[in-house]
Amino acid sequence: MIPKLQLREGIAQSETLAEEFDRMQKLIDALNSKAIPEGIAAAIMQQLEPLNRLEIPAPQHAAKLKETRGAILKLVEKQLKLVPQKHHQKLWMALGISALGIPFGIVFALTLKNFAFLGLGMPIGIGMGIAVGTKLDEQAKAEGRQLDLE
Repeated sequence: MIPKLQLREGIAQSETLAEEFDRMQKLIDALNSKAIPEGIAAAIMQQLEPLNRLEIPAPQHAAKLKETRGAILKLVEKQLKLVPQKHHQKLWMALGISALGIPFGIVFALTLKNFAFLGLGMPIGIGMGIAVGTKLDEQAKAEGRQLDLE
């Protein structure tokens, strides 16, 4: 079981810090709802330990919370194959634009001999990427590998 972060004074004063603190608490709750092996839970607790120190100023604390949250998500994705909701959709949308959309646009532009059609491939890439990502997200949810956070 991963312990929650200690509530600091001054969190309510900074909207960014309050949002990042809330996101981290939601991540901890989502991880606690899954069966996390002791070794990975210990690694996560080790990453969370510096966040409970009071000597970090508020602006740096928000940045540190965001950085630690990303590192924890990367760790659980790599080790346990756990992903947040819409993770694959966001990833594949970007891949669809770059790997599929731009080449399709170049093909359209060269075929029609008008480079105004270069941007035509991007919506095609976005659509294909979202379709693939949604399918992978549904598969992750069916296998119980999806965290209850976005």
